[in-house]
Amino acid sequence: MKDKKLIYILSVIIIIFIIVSSILIYNNIQKEKIRIKQQTELDELYIDLDSVSNVLNDKILTISQLGGDIDSLLILKENIETEKREFRNRAYAQINRLQGKVDGYRELLLAQDEEIEKLKKLNEQLFEENKEQKVEINTLNDKITNINRSNKKLEEQIEIAGRLEIKDIEIVGVFRNGSTKINSFKNRSLNKLIVNFTVLENSLSKIEVLDIYLRIIKPSGQVVYDISKGSGSFTFDKRELFYSIKDEILIDKSEMTYNIEYVKSEELNKGEYQVILYTNNYEIGRSEFIIK
Repeated sequence: MKDKKLIYILSVIIIIFIIVSSILIYNNIQKEKIRIKQQTELDELYIDLDSVSNVLNDKILTISQLGGDIDSLLILKENIETEKREFRNRAYAQINRLQGKVDGYRELLLAQDEEIEKLKKLNEQLFEENKEQKVEINTLNDKITNINRSNKKLEEQIEIAGRLEIKDIEIVGVFRNGSTKINSFKNRSLNKLIVNFTVLENSLSKIEVLDIYLRIIKPSGQVVYDISKGSGSFTFDKRELFYSIKDEILIDKSEMTYNIEYVKSEELNKGEYQVILYTNNYEIGRSEFIIK
């Protein structure tokens, strides 16, 4: 009797143990499932948060390159990094709050997409405006260049038109006895040469004092030259030329007659001599005389 009662009690204890064990095992299984689910959700949220962080990096770079303001985005980026560092230590109760933050971050990213599109359109507009301005500037520069070129050409034409023109060049030989001859004479008693010339009226000429260089060229091609009589050299057409005598004349746009005197310093051989008159920039005129 006692044995049956003991067996019954043991059977009840075993059944209770099995039931309790089953309950504990079931609860543990459920808790593990919940833990795994929570961990999965946490992992997914962390991945989402990390993805948001990476996308935000791209947005920051793009907006910075487009010239937009990224200060607030940098602060947001730091907040996300802080969330990532603390994320693994948070309990399941924080999942919903984090999910809300992730959704909020996604909305901010969408807003930044809109800002990027605005900046892109603005940059495209500015690019087109800059292209138009460059075309206008290039066109204006071309016009200015053409105007400058035309002005330079006009100045050159005015300068040429304003040059002196002379007529009636006359070579007078003055002899020791005071007598004179024109254009043809003997060397024997010749004392000096006087070159007479008339400058024609020119309304485009400047009123100024001009240097006039007189070159007397021998039949041999050499220049009559004597430093003691005022000979020297000047630069003409990028080369050095020797002159026999230099003088200054005042021109005032009207027709005027001038003369340049050269005192003979050497015997002049027989033949034809060239007389050429220059300013610094151009030849005025030329004539000749003969020594018999």
